[in-house]
Amino acid sequence: MSDSDSNAIFITQSTFVEKLSTDPDTDAVLSDILDMQENTQPNFNLRNSIFSDISSADDESIVQCSMEMEKMDSRFRIPLNTVDLQNMVDSGKSAKTENKTRWAINLFANWQKERERVTKSKQYSSPILEMKDSLLNEALSFFIGEVRNEAGSDYRPNTMYELLISIQHHFRTNGRFVSFLDDKTFSGLKAVLDSKMKELSKKGIGLQRRQADIITQEQEEKLWTKNILGSDSPQQLLDTMIFMIGLNFALRAGQEHRNLRYGEHSQICVKTDTENRTYLEYTEDVSKTNRGGIMHRKLDPKVTRAYENQKQPEKCIVKLNTKFIAARPDNCNNDAFYLRPRKYTQGNVWYQDAPVGVHILQQTVKRLCEQAGFQGFYTNHSLRATAATRLYGAGIDEQLISEKTGHRSNAVRAYKRTSDQQQCDISNILSGNSNSVKVPRLESANGGNTEINIETGAVKIHVKY
Repeated sequence: MSDSDSNAIFITQSTFVEKLSTDPDTDAVLSDILDMQENTQPNFNLRNSIFSDISSADDESIVQCSMEMEKMDSRFRIPLNTVDLQNMVDSGKSAKTENKTRWAINLFANWQKERERVTKSKQYSSPILEMKDSLLNEALSFFIGEVRNEAGSDYRPNTMYELLISIQHHFRTNGRFVSFLDDKTFSGLKAVLDSKMKELSKKGIGLQRRQADIITQEQEEKLWTKNILGSDSPQQLLDTMIFMIGLNFALRAGQEHRNLRYGEHSQICVKTDTENRTYLEYTEDVSKTNRGGIMHRKLDPKVTRAYENQKQPEKCIVKLNTKFIAARPDNCNNDAFYLRPRKYTQGNVWYQDAPVGVHILQQTVKRLCEQAGFQGFYTNHSLRATAATRLYGAGIDEQLISEKTGHRSNAVRAYKRTSDQQQCDISNILSGNSNSVKVPRLESANGGNTEINIETGAVKIHVKY
């Protein structure tokens, strides 16, 4: 049968189907036509009515695709609203940055009210986001020149700078891109800020940055001998884990501790190296310098290790971690790494199904040092600075120190502290009272003697060869 005949049959079939309801005599004719087509008509008995003209070779992929479509509803969340999206955006912001921004905006609003009261003028009283650039330049210039802290004293120069940058951040998060320090429109404001910072520096205000004190080896030993650190009680073990993790992984303040998780997605896991040595590995997910967003998508996370201490098992971070994890409650619903200690333990369960608050974590190192009677400024940052300083004192390369702390710039230098002995040695060198070691050097390019001079107090040794 030719193609034209086949087409004619289908047309005829269609015509007879339409007449079935009105002309019963067509039944016989239709039956004959269907018999003729039995061996030539394609099979349209498909699995799914949305597909057509698909060969049997594609059946498997069709079935798979259909199954995926049936599962599609589980791949998406319940529809979100704008509030849900805003909460998602807010959760990705730095809490510290947002707090500074609220402080700066509230401070500016209070300045507006006070200036209006004193001058009886509403010139700078309009909402800050509604001010035009020229008016904003004037208002912020007067604000920077007049603002004081609650005690009526000047802020530090760096605080003045952060105050302005926080207000700039407020503008940008509200869809208005301004650049107070680069845009010529705000050149007057920049000049006022620069002059104000110089004026404060001349007065000696803010020249000394308040940095967290480091914890020496001797001080740490006192924490252990006084049983401030240890593993004999829930609170003591919790404090020790915060101390050891902060020191060995060089974490920042309390928020990075609060971000630690337990379970499948924990940043801390137990591993064994090629020499069969056990260690804890910490993999950073988010931090001050790596928020995990668009701008940081290409940054490699910090990955660092803390090996088991076989010589002092009571101070071994791996063993302490094992005991700490085993003391969690069964079927714990909370994935926070640090859980609140139970007042009364239940067998091996030492902790509640509730996380330790960030403020408690932030105060831990300060509390421990106060218990030990240490005088100074101690915070969780002390552990980070201690890690960098100990490595620096041991002659570890700065690159390796940066890998431990996670610094991606020369900022690691601000965390390294010169010890009292190093400062004393420097002073003795300048005063001529130091022990000195001269590196071997060649006396003459044509040959000659190489000399090493070692001077120790009144004893002098001269070696020539």
